[in-house]
Amino acid sequence: MPRKSPGPKAKGLGSELRVLRKDARVTLEQAAAAIGLSKQVLSRLETGQRNIVPDEVAGLLGLYGVTGPRREQLLTMARTLDDPGWWELNAPGLTQESATLADYEERAAHITDWSPLLVPGLLQTPDYARAFMLDDGLTSSEVESRLGARMRRQERLDRDDVHYTALLGEPALIGNDDIHRDQLAALAVAAERPNVTIRVVPTRSMPRLGRVGAFMVLDIPPSTVVHVEMARSGAFLDEEAFTTPYLRRAGRLGEVALSATLSLRRIVGLRDEVGV
Repeated sequence: MPRKSPGPKAKGLGSELRVLRKDARVTLEQAAAAIGLSKQVLSRLETGQRNIVPDEVAGLLGLYGVTGPRREQLLTMARTLDDPGWWELNAPGLTQESATLADYEERAAHITDWSPLLVPGLLQTPDYARAFMLDDGLTSSEVESRLGARMRRQERLDRDDVHYTALLGEPALIGNDDIHRDQLAALAVAAERPNVTIRVVPTRSMPRLGRVGAFMVLDIPPSTVVHVEMARSGAFLDEEAFTTPYLRRAGRLGEVALSATLSLRRIVGLRDEVGV
């Protein structure tokens, strides 16, 4: 019997199965009939509202023509849906949305982060993150719980199986206290890592659409997921019709951003100006 409480892994698996189905040009009705499910149940499975058992995954992968290592990877995901990720073991106070984001980050091959006003979470120092969480009205206990999880998420960038690109709006670099200076110093160090690219988008060059808000593009072959940031929450988009506008925005921001070399000079220059 399928498990009763789907978690972040179920959402990720369902999203990937939906992409594979569409790539194979199989309708929802055809796929459901092939494994003995109703259209409604399969739809819930693909959106992460229902867990799936390995036999169902195997049937769908056969229908979609998926073989080899990719098939084994997805079957392993199905077999280990109940195995807790680090976010469940070490961060019990983490929100469901943050846990889903952590799961996507763990599996992403490339992450592109657009942050017009703040340094993105994967690059924040503890003091910088804590200051903004407290300013947002979170309690001290909530802050420490979220801060621990955020620092743990940052360990994803320690592995070379992901490339991370941060597109930072110039306003995100502005500050005049020790916290900002230390944050700028940390950005300069991060920019030297081989799997991290930091590029600054000057205010004068920022396209109007880029000012709408922060978002993250996560490439998890064969799918792409966009996480749109909102106050204390976020939304995940994985349908092409919804992700395409954000991919275009990311492309446009990349066109006007400073090069990685010039961005590093800008960051170091601002760091050296703080406190002068």
